[in-house]
Amino acid sequence: MIRGVLSIHLMVLIIGVNAQDIKPSLRYVVETSEKGAQDLEIEGPYRILEIAGRKAVNTTSIHSRIIINEHLVNRNEGSITIWVASLEEISPLVVHGNMRKSNPNITFYPFLSDHSDPQDFENANFKFVTQATWHPNIQAMFAKGKHYEDAFELPHRALVTANHFSFESNRWYFLTLTWNHSDRTYRLYVNGILVGAEDQYYNERFHVDQAGGKLYTGNPALAYSTIEFYKDELPGPQVYEKYKSEATDFDQNYMSELRYLHAGEGRKTFSFIPGDAWSNELDLSLTQTDQLDTFYVQGLPVKVEITGEGLLLENIDKLYTGSRLDSQAYLWIKKPFEGDIYVEYEFKSLRRGGLSLLMTQASGMNREDFMNDYPLRTSGRMTMVCWEDIRNYHWEYYRDMADVRNDVLSSALMKNPFMKPLAYGCLDRPIEINKWYKLQFLQEGNKIIGAINGTIMIEATDDGHGNDGPVLNFGRVAIRAMLRSKMMFRNLNIYSKTGHYTVLNEYGPGR
Repeated sequence: MIRGVLSIHLMVLIIGVNAQDIKPSLRYVVETSEKGAQDLEIEGPYRILEIAGRKAVNTTSIHSRIIINEHLVNRNEGSITIWVASLEEISPLVVHGNMRKSNPNITFYPFLSDHSDPQDFENANFKFVTQATWHPNIQAMFAKGKHYEDAFELPHRALVTANHFSFESNRWYFLTLTWNHSDRTYRLYVNGILVGAEDQYYNERFHVDQAGGKLYTGNPALAYSTIEFYKDELPGPQVYEKYKSEATDFDQNYMSELRYLHAGEGRKTFSFIPGDAWSNELDLSLTQTDQLDTFYVQGLPVKVEITGEGLLLENIDKLYTGSRLDSQAYLWIKKPFEGDIYVEYEFKSLRRGGLSLLMTQASGMNREDFMNDYPLRTSGRMTMVCWEDIRNYHWEYYRDMADVRNDVLSSALMKNPFMKPLAYGCLDRPIEINKWYKLQFLQEGNKIIGAINGTIMIEATDDGHGNDGPVLNFGRVAIRAMLRSKMMFRNLNIYSKTGHYTVLNEYGPGR
């Protein structure tokens, strides 16, 4: 039912475009009293808000929707900018089935969609949303289907995502999406900061579906202000200048945080040498053949072998599709570690397109040693990292896969199986191929730091009382490599420190 009609000023500009002065071709501005303004229909209840000096529309029903009758999404190239504020925090959450009883799409907060239900991600040919999950978080997809199940079937869908982004309440965000289908370039900016880019290593034309004639948006948690459509890709510097000139709540501290997380500006250095309180539990050069016996190999890798340079782990060099997910590998160390932990090793990638992660403190849900208590697992899939009954911290430190940002070096730290994001960070450049890097992972109590070549990439404080299990302090350690990975590892050292109790004796088989 149409509950009201909001007067929105629609300004259509037909102009020449140049690099110095790119103007929008379509501009929707929230106005309630402007002579000659065109009416834009809103179905369902809504209200007009003013937040930090900017007017906005807030649809107050899940069935309400704002309808945009003209857009430029079907152009070969273009840009969209939109001002959005959330009335509450939007951050990753674990969803249980009962939460979807009345609305199956509760994790999706739409910015724009060509589906009449803008929360229906799967059935839209074009969608630009944020999702309340740990990965990915902001998504724009120029094709019908789900993100994982459909996006990476061949040919890959035209897709760009940002990882680990949370929205604060009552803060304005200037979101920008740019695309050029011919050049296969897709960009996401928040407040003029680049937060996402297309897969850098997919060399075929992305699949694109034709968007419908109208776009829709609306969600009770969001307030929407100016929306603009451009006929060209906006360059990054201009996106930032536009944000800064239009922002009504510019916050330099928050901008510094965005630059730190997503552009690598101001990252701190890390130096750590284990002291006397630390016990060296493992010291492997990974250049001696018998050292391979230290590991249980889980999965179906192409090759795992010790060479004179280090341990070689190679998986199939095939694109990410569901049928290939077993063809990946875990290298589990055949002993558990207890207490605080420090892990260091060197790694290098021999080709683009892979991903490697470190799992620590991996145990059963009651702190049991799952590799002794339960049958050894054989699948190389990601499921046991996040979606089974194994608690762990997992740090993705080398990420060239298609479903993550791989135009720069990005790192993500999770606590599983609660799928709780603990930290995220980027440098302004990707990992170099055929170059050795040193990884350092330190957990002391509930404090965790991860560094690459002496630069801190992740830094987190866990909480044992946050409805996602205790601070983890016992379990196995594994190095994992995903599809397309071909990597070398050397000089693996693991230290531990208990400090709270002394084991006087152990009994039973194998003790």
